[in-house]
Amino acid sequence: MTDYADINETLSSGGVLLLPTETVYGLACVAADTAAVDKIYAVKGRDFEKPLAVCVKDLAEAETLGLLDEAARELAIRHWPGSLTLVVKARPEIVLDPRCLSGRGQDATIALRCPEAAWRESLNGPLALTSANRSGQPDCVNYESAMAEFDGELDGALMSDTPLSGAPSTIVSVMGADFKILRQGTLAVTEINS
Repeated sequence: MTDYADINETLSSGGVLLLPTETVYGLACVAADTAAVDKIYAVKGRDFEKPLAVCVKDLAEAETLGLLDEAARELAIRHWPGSLTLVVKARPEIVLDPRCLSGRGQDATIALRCPEAAWRESLNGPLALTSANRSGQPDCVNYESAMAEFDGELDGALMSDTPLSGAPSTIVSVMGADFKILRQGTLAVTEINS
């Protein structure tokens, strides 16, 4: 699969794809498609209690899904596209599969990721996104090993034309003036704090 139109067509018809980010390969589907989200959990063997990140095209799309305050917006401007996942309060009116959120009601949060990947710019809407590996196994940074891992279980794949870093994205929770590193990844704490 090389045509970005094919990616959107497969996603819109309920497909689950193997897509490269700048860090590792990921499994992706339309975030509002419950059956496709079911498939991601089944293929990965993921615990249903663990929410999925949501891949967005840009900051504007992120702001339709999450309540980004000044601190979160500044981090996004400085580090997106890139290996930063922002956890912020979810907008109450968004229509996504509930497993793309952590918590419910006014306490719901959403993990937003805007990867440095050309395919992201052609997206027609937010994607549920998780690393392409069986739960508990190492992340896939090699296309051939990822395809072998999920042989016949996916609806398409896109191979990266550059090597992936292998380190996961850095996850930062931003709630008001407070922010907390939930997972240290490619992006260093010093870059977050500067």
